[in-house]
Amino acid sequence: MSSSGNTERKSLDRRELQLFVLAIISMLVSAAGFAVLAYPAIFSGTAVLVGSTAKVCFFGFCLLYILLVGYLWERYRMSCRLRQQIESQQKRYAELRQQAGREFLSALPAFNQFQDRLVMEYRRATRVSDSFSVFVVSLAPAMNVADEAETTAAYGDAAKAISRKLRREDSLYRFSPDVFGVMLPRTDSKEAHVLSARLEEGLHDAAGAANRFSSVVKVFNYPQEAATARELEMAVRSLLPLDLISEPTIDTALEAPVPIRQR
Repeated sequence: MSSSGNTERKSLDRRELQLFVLAIISMLVSAAGFAVLAYPAIFSGTAVLVGSTAKVCFFGFCLLYILLVGYLWERYRMSCRLRQQIESQQKRYAELRQQAGREFLSALPAFNQFQDRLVMEYRRATRVSDSFSVFVVSLAPAMNVADEAETTAAYGDAAKAISRKLRREDSLYRFSPDVFGVMLPRTDSKEAHVLSARLEEGLHDAAGAANRFSSVVKVFNYPQEAATARELEMAVRSLLPLDLISEPTIDTALEAPVPIRQR
């Protein structure tokens, strides 16, 4: 739960307590006023109800007020306990979801494994005159998601949404904390853009009504957008943080484009 959410919850609890105390005081004042005003009539000789019956009614009414105040106080305490239990369970659920998101993100292959897969896919595509595509998904947390744990949980949900939209032969990578990559074998440019639209829909659903993050999906295709594996890698690197751009690139032996035969 964010700090703003905690502040709003505390303010709501304080106002509810104030309203409850006001209600109790109003009832006590009403009961006291009734007792003061009714006492002379009950205990005077001109009262309609005389004797022990009048006294029993008077003290019984006062006792009813006391029991009612006690009942309301007990209901308030039970309500507070239930709310604390619900908040504890919600906090536990959020922690489990954040832990699951961290574990899922940590299990994703990194950029160097993407480089290896890119070389293999490039060689396969040039050998059989095929094409393949690469998605680069950049995420940005919303302004109201300032907590690091919440950001990690949101990115974990985004990664899961991406994986659900992929085919069996596709693979997902995590280039940096907020940038993901997807390798799509045997996918031309037209098919890639169709899959990109499906992926954006899944990310929009994962962001939820609160728009926990925004996403941008870039599509790169071989051979339409890049004629060599190195060109494709450099296009991907242009969207990554500087610390990844300085890493060694694909072997220059793969720079020369291989003619694509028409199938």
